[in-house]
Amino acid sequence: MTKGEKVTKGDCIKNACITSVTLVAILSGAGVNAQAQTTLQLTGLIDSYVGVNRLSGMSQSVINVGAGGMSTSWFGLIGTEDLGGGLQADFALTSFFKGDTGMQGRFSTDTMFSRDANIGLKGRFGAIHIGAYTSPNFFPTVRFNPFGNSTVVSPLLLHSYVQTNGDRSVWRNSIAGDTGWSNQISYTTPTFMGMTVDLHYQLGEVAGHSGKKNVGARGSYVKGPLAIATYVQRVKVNNPLDAGTPTSALNSLGSPSSQRAWFIGASYDFSVAKLYSTYQQAINNVEIRDRIIQLGAGIPAGSGIVLVSWAKTHRTGQAVGVDWKRNTASLGYDHHLSKRTDLYTAFMTDKITESDRAKTYLIGIRHRF
Repeated sequence: MTKGEKVTKGDCIKNACITSVTLVAILSGAGVNAQAQTTLQLTGLIDSYVGVNRLSGMSQSVINVGAGGMSTSWFGLIGTEDLGGGLQADFALTSFFKGDTGMQGRFSTDTMFSRDANIGLKGRFGAIHIGAYTSPNFFPTVRFNPFGNSTVVSPLLLHSYVQTNGDRSVWRNSIAGDTGWSNQISYTTPTFMGMTVDLHYQLGEVAGHSGKKNVGARGSYVKGPLAIATYVQRVKVNNPLDAGTPTSALNSLGSPSSQRAWFIGASYDFSVAKLYSTYQQAINNVEIRDRIIQLGAGIPAGSGIVLVSWAKTHRTGQAVGVDWKRNTASLGYDHHLSKRTDLYTAFMTDKITESDRAKTYLIGIRHRF
């Protein structure tokens, strides 16, 4: 389900089925030729775990109560209004938070509504949104790996988005520009024969530097058990906030001023198992290139699903000095207590060139509201 669609109990947003508080008002009066239905939904997700965390490059394990073992916690408001004639207005204001400390945001410099702060129109022409909205890379990455949007135990998301500040080595994330872009204009086409295309344009808003902007596109195809997605993007602006200069450092080695990235992923549901495969490249203008391959599977078992995923990144370039490789594999089980609540456990092993192999164990609970 894309942003902007009307959501009711049992529907899904960003892979998370929710129930919501819905206020419905029928608006009528002078100058209004047709009744308009308005909905306002309070929705979100909270995810916390207890675990032993250690990534390659860290000399010691950390025993902790953590946040977002399977999904980053968030809450917010989503609203729609039926304007008649197949036209609908919508908005979203959603915020990340940490369930272990109550801290707002994913990190200390995150903005209040870094997940969503947008308004748009949807109709037969497709959908258009302006404001803070998802970037081209987000949906393909989370939908084509079995651990979804976990930044703790999904090998693909760890390699793509998470910077590891170990005391023995530092791993800087492959994909620059974050999973959401501010100051954005996006357009989503209607679905035709299973195919949908999204176009993304983020203004840099730096006086005298009109070339500093982010652009990208995403495409998807779904037919029966087969799903395919791809994205391509060029990033010059950091998110959710930018330093305001044309050479702001991206989250990659060598502080490049731009990055090009592309991705292709596929999944096939055989009923007894759903298989995933992805390949992506990130190319920085300081001659750093990351190649990432990921394979995974989700296997139904009892009231839950067994999850397994492996990712390998090969990093090359002058700023690296020597070729780096990172291999990460995860095994987990997600047990559904209900449509809204699940218990999960996971084990992960992680190895970076010239660093020791590290292991992570965790058990957690996730609830959607």
